[in-house]
This record gives sequence, structure tokens and C-alpha cells, in this order.
Amino acid sequence: MVALAILSSSSTVVFAWQLSCFISSIFIEQATIESSIGALWWVLGSALIRAGIIWLQEFMAQRAANNVKLELRSKFYDAVSKLGPGWLANRKIAELNSLATTGIDALNAYFSKYLPQLIYTALITPVFIVLIWSADFISGITLLITLPLIPVFMVLIGWATKAAQLKQLEALNRLSGHFLEVMRGLSTLRIFGRANAQIETMSSVSDNYRIRTMKVLRVSFLSGFALELLSSLSVAMIAVAIGLRLVNGELSLLIGLYVLILAPEAFLPIRQVGANFHASAEGVAAADSILNIIDEANLLTSQSQNNPGLTQFDFAPARLTVITGPSGAGKTSMIRDFLGLDTAFFDGKADDFAWVAQQPVLFDTTVTLNITGPAPIDRTALSKAIEMAAIDDLEAEDQVGVAGSQVSGGQAQRICLARAFYRILTTSAHQLFVDEPISALDETRAKIVVQSLKKFAKNGCTVVAISHQQLLIDAADQKIEVANV
Repeated sequence: MVALAILSSSSTVVFAWQLSCFISSIFIEQATIESSIGALWWVLGSALIRAGIIWLQEFMAQRAANNVKLELRSKFYDAVSKLGPGWLANRKIAELNSLATTGIDALNAYFSKYLPQLIYTALITPVFIVLIWSADFISGITLLITLPLIPVFMVLIGWATKAAQLKQLEALNRLSGHFLEVMRGLSTLRIFGRANAQIETMSSVSDNYRIRTMKVLRVSFLSGFALELLSSLSVAMIAVAIGLRLVNGELSLLIGLYVLILAPEAFLPIRQVGANFHASAEGVAAADSILNIIDEANLLTSQSQNNPGLTQFDFAPARLTVITGPSGAGKTSMIRDFLGLDTAFFDGKADDFAWVAQQPVLFDTTVTLNITGPAPIDRTALSKAIEMAAIDDLEAEDQVGVAGSQVSGGQAQRICLARAFYRILTTSAHQLFVDEPISALDETRAKIVVQSLKKFAKNGCTVVAISHQQLLIDAADQKIEVANV
């Protein structure tokens, strides 16, 4: 980048000097075009070199931007995995999808244009200031006075642009979230005849996003106009001063032309910084959210490493262990931390255990597929799991509906228990963790489930249950009372 900046500035200086020499020799020295043709060749050569450098800068910047986006997207996915499903359950999926796709893609202008231009400006602008100062002291003074005004206006306009971009990102997240929720509940909306009502809502949300986008564009165009106007007026001041001194004979045409050609080049880099910043503002707003998530994951990893004792429980195999204690004491959090459910999706434990959460998670399909999943079905294990979970009031091919809408709370709980039992029966998993497994069951079915848990423990499985139910507490081989965590 430094080498390209030096070559670019050198070609620009050569172009300005040789063109000034050619014009000056023709109009002042009355030289012929044939005798001055060498200067034209220098002009042509320097212009071609500069064009090639600009192309090479664009190519290298684009490749670097793609590499950075790939690395950032990878770190973002890793961070979400480290934070785990417990964290994910409290976030809007549509917002995360938007950040991972359009948010990171919007950073292309930031990495391929803004940052390279910022470095280029830091390297080149001082060079042009020195060259103009050495060639014409008065023009150098004018340049030093007017040039700092551009960054000041950039900062002022940048504040307004950042606020507009943040609001636009929020509008996009709302639009994505609402669309996702409509898609998820479309079958339910159609059942109750409310699907058409969402058309107006979607139209309203879309119009809001369109309005936000137009506001951002207005601010961007206004900022570009302000920077162009300020730089044009600054160059005009230098041009007027040079013109007056040329008329009075205080300045030669050669130096005057040389400074006039270089003056716009001195303002150009910093103007492009401002323009590219506004083009990349949407990506920068998204990057703030992405980096916050990555920092949150890194902090969680650091805390886990500094507190290894949080996950070192020793649950005895071939026993039914019941964890009990007052609500809010942290029983569920303790088990989720032990299993890694809130710190990683895949940490090497996923094949070793079956987990039944307190809130049942069901899919809009049959009872059988909710238990077995889409894999080939082991009918013997399925029948045994259904029996052990006391599912005696549902047929295997009954539909459970969206989020279990067609079954009761107790039926949903027993379907999830059957799913865990089926996993233990058909895989190498030898640990079973259940959270309040009989809270929604009647006494008869609760006894069947408790006996099933005891049977798994008797067969060598590690069974851990969180419960307030005295029936399950009395059946425990090992009790752990949690007073406060």
C-alpha cells in the first residue's frame, strides 16, 4: 500500500509538472510542438501509470475486503455457537440472519474503499501540501487554512449519518423479524383467517424501511454536496490568487499551472474519504453489533476458563439423582452449564446425553416423528419409549400441530420424554437429564414415568432430574439440594 501510494503520488507530480512545462513552453517560450513532444510523452506515460495503480489498488482492496469479511463472518458464527442456544433463544433470529448476511456484506465499501482511502490520504496529502508550499508559499498558506475545514464538516455530517444508519438498520431488523414471524405462523394465520390482515402490516413495515432508506440517501447526497462545495471553493480561492498574481507578473505561468493542477489532487483524497465513509456507514453500524456479540462470546469463554469448577459435577452412574431446591435457586442453570447448552452448540457432549427441558419443544408433525425424527425408525424402541413415557391417550400418527397446539401440556411433556427415552434406547447416549418431568402429569402417569427413570438408572444409565415433586424426590437414589447459586 505504501509503495502504491508513492508511485501514485509520483505519477501525479510528474503529470502536473510535465503538462505545465509543455503549456508554458508553447505559450511563453514560443517553442514548437515538435520540440516539446517529450513532455507530452511524459504526460501520457504518467497518466497510464496512475491508471494502472488505481486499478491495482482497487483489486488489492477488494481481495483484502473479501478476506476480512470471510474471517469476520467465521468469527461471528463461532461466537454464536459459543454463546449457545440459551443466549440464542433470547435473540431475534431474523436480526442475527440480517447481521450475518447483508450486515457483513455492507462492510465491503468500508474495507475496500474507506480504509484504503484513509491510509492513502494519510500518506499522500502531506506530500502534496509540501510540494505546493515549496512551489508557491501563498497557495500553501491558503491550502493549510482551508483543508482542515473538510474533516470538521465530515465529523459533523458523520454524526447525523451514523444516527440515520442505525435507525435504518433497526428498521431492516424489524422488517426481517416481522416477515420471519409471519412465515412461521402462516399456517395458524390461515386457520383463523388472519393471513390477509398481514398484508397491510407488511406494507406498513416496508414503507417505513423505504422512508428510512431515503433519509439515509438524502443525508449521504447532502454530505457529498457539502464536501464537494467546500473543496471547490478552496481550490477556487487558490486559483483566483494565482490568477491575480499572474496578471501582476508576481508568478510565472509554469509554477501557476503546476500549483493549479496539484491543488485539486491535494483535496481529492480527503474528499473521497468522506464519500466512502458515508457509503460504508451501514456496514459500520452492523459491525458494531457483530463485534459486540464476538466480545460477549470471548468474555464468556474467559469467565469459563477462570471458573472451571462451575462444570465439575460428579453424578453417579446407575443412580437416579434428583436436584431439588426453591424456585430461582439456579438448578436449571447449573445443569445447562454442566451440559454446555448455554456455552456451545457442539462441545463433544452432544452424543453422550439426552435432555428434556422444562418447556416442551414440539414440531408440526406426527407424534412418531416428534419422537424419532426423520431417521429410519426402530419400531421396537419406539413402542418401548411410548410405553415408558405413558403415552396412552394419543395415536402414533396423530398430529401435534404448530408448537404443540393440538396436544395438552401433559401430552407435550410426555412426547418429549418419549423422545429422550428413544434416544437412550437407540444410541450410545448413557446420560439422561430431565427438568420437571412430571410437573404436568396426573398421579398414575407420573408413577409410570418415575419407574421408567428408575429402570434406566438400574440398567447403568446416569439419570439426573430437576424436580419439586415429592413423588420423584422420594424415588431418588441420590439427592442434591440447591439453596442458592
